[in-house]
Amino acid sequence: MDLEAVNGFLQRLGLTEYEARTLSSLFRLREAEAPEISRSAQVPKTRVYDVLERLMKRKLVIETYGRPKKYRVLESEAVFKELLNGKKNEISDLEREAGAIRSVISDSGAIAKSEGERVMKVKDRNDFIKILSQELGSAKSDVIAFTNFSKHHYPEFADAIKKASSKRVKVRVLAKLPNEVAHLSKEFAKSGVSHRDAEHGMHAYVVDGRKVILAISDFTEERPEYHFTIWPNNKGMASALSGYFEEVWKKGK
Repeated sequence: MDLEAVNGFLQRLGLTEYEARTLSSLFRLREAEAPEISRSAQVPKTRVYDVLERLMKRKLVIETYGRPKKYRVLESEAVFKELLNGKKNEISDLEREAGAIRSVISDSGAIAKSEGERVMKVKDRNDFIKILSQELGSAKSDVIAFTNFSKHHYPEFADAIKKASSKRVKVRVLAKLPNEVAHLSKEFAKSGVSHRDAEHGMHAYVVDGRKVILAISDFTEERPEYHFTIWPNNKGMASALSGYFEEVWKKGK
């Protein structure tokens, strides 16, 4: 690995350009006076002392007292361990901050939540499943699903529906599973999802008795784009779909 690659890596670990140059030069010199470090690292003399001070504060460089004063770098293993730990701590802090922000967003409704009807369009059925997963993930008590995917997209749907069930939400699915994915019925059962095999010709979901997600396009066929609508609070439509669901559920296997 050449010098520029080493400097680049040190910068990725959180050092500035001058700090990286100074440290990589000290790896070669082992111990040196500030002027020599400045020349080797190509760091201006007016800056090198500040750079060395910062590296000492980060416990990567030691100042050796004497006449003249010199600076010694730690073993490379100790240096990288210290820098990597700093990165790990930074990531942990970011994870905690992200968790706190997610809670604030969830509690405050900072993510846009329209109370009106939304008609949406996607070009990939997997994108619909991703949106559907988010909507099902907001369920608090129950989900009913009239599902009608092609065989290639049922596994992604299964993951979405099992994720909702894992939050102790009651989930029931009406779907005529193609033979190629018939095994998903057993996976549903293991995940607490109730499934019955039934023909219904629909693609609709009701969340908590009020939110309705309804496909407008036929998601079983290849199309340039797919349309669906979301009603966040349409109890009338939710009630009608729930009533029909119960009728089909009784006839299902």
